[in-house]
Amino acid sequence: MLERVTADEAIQQSKTSRTKPVLMRCETGADTLLEVYCKFSRGCDDGVRSLAREVVAASLAVDLGLPVPATYLVEIPPELAAGVVDVDIARLLQASSPVAFGSENVGNQFHTWTSGNKVSDAMVSLALCTLIFDAVIDNYDRRVANPNCLVAGDRVRLIDHELGFPPTATIVGWKPPWQPDSLRWLRKGEHIFYRQLRKRRLDFRPLQAAWSKVSNDRLLEYRDAVPSEWVDALPMVDDALDRIRTARDNFSGVIAEIRRVLQ
Repeated sequence: MLERVTADEAIQQSKTSRTKPVLMRCETGADTLLEVYCKFSRGCDDGVRSLAREVVAASLAVDLGLPVPATYLVEIPPELAAGVVDVDIARLLQASSPVAFGSENVGNQFHTWTSGNKVSDAMVSLALCTLIFDAVIDNYDRRVANPNCLVAGDRVRLIDHELGFPPTATIVGWKPPWQPDSLRWLRKGEHIFYRQLRKRRLDFRPLQAAWSKVSNDRLLEYRDAVPSEWVDALPMVDDALDRIRTARDNFSGVIAEIRRVLQ
């Protein structure tokens, strides 16, 4: 599912992002070059499990028609890590898994979503699908203070899902997203689309159709996309897939709860 590319140059590191991703020049199997923002296990709170969460979330987002940047598994050759001049980048690469999670650089035409951005009529379906996606994966990290959303006109790119699928045992009072009162956090967490969706007429039918097409076989493909270098992440991946599967099978309840919190 995710193409493997090979990094051949570290361009620069983001100093503002919590995970300190590095913009890398990468070579594809077709000998073409592209720029990819790479997250490394050492820079993430939960190591390779954080990277695996990105893989599962991105795979699901694509199947639901959500606009995420093109994603890659990025191999870091040992000689590259050893030869990086920037000390901070060199330490990050050398202390991390040799495979990073990469997102294509979408360019300067996109900017970070702000409270001044409006959900246009053309964006309503996307915003609703995003809200439900975040509700199912327990992604508390698309809020006004940290939108993890890039926008250019009506075009959107959703980024940064390494905090999705947190262990349910760590969430006080966690309930599956189809149970009553399970999604009250969407109100409290100031999800970037919550307030504007409350004012709109919403059609859930396309979303229900999209979720129904995420088959069990397809979920196994998500699991297979996790590289063998991240084997320690597989128990977490299995838990994430079970959460997706059960939400799909109870999607009418998820819709009912979304309607409730949007009232």
